[in-house]
Amino acid sequence: MEPDAHLSPVTPIDPPADYPTHLDREEVLADGTRIRIRPIVPADIERLRHAFAVGDPESIRRRFFTGAPPTGEVYLRYLVEIDYHRRLALVAMDMEGNSLGVARYEGVQAFPLAEIAIVVTPEWRHRGVALMLVEALELPAIDAGFERFEALYLPDNRAIADLLEGLGYGDLKLNDGFVSVTKHLS
Repeated sequence: MEPDAHLSPVTPIDPPADYPTHLDREEVLADGTRIRIRPIVPADIERLRHAFAVGDPESIRRRFFTGAPPTGEVYLRYLVEIDYHRRLALVAMDMEGNSLGVARYEGVQAFPLAEIAIVVTPEWRHRGVALMLVEALELPAIDAGFERFEALYLPDNRAIADLLEGLGYGDLKLNDGFVSVTKHLS
């Protein structure tokens, strides 16, 4: 993916009042590469817009189950303006501030269930970024009162199936062309 560090600051300049600073941290991948994980902020809207504009078509299909993501301003704002409690999104960046991926959870009507979604840029896949992002969502979700995560994905997405299975997701169901798996949080 094209560099995007210039589109929003690595360290939020004026984060929302409820920004969870304890979730903003550096991590080290298995290969020794350092990355930064932090909660998404409204200033990241341009990063998101850029990702949708230049994103890998296969990643977009697998994340949004369609050929093109929703790009309307209202939807983009919805993705970056979160409450950090019932809705949380974490952005992974390289040490120069370029986006590597994002993972999010969002509470659904069947509380205490939250649905998760993950996307990682193709050149950073299979390095542990998705694993770190998904694991980083769990404790904040538990603190917010969630008891289970659910993930939906297309049956041909073996990478996400393997990742989630390795993280303990089970109860696999196929419904309307989507696979659904869940994990009990503890």
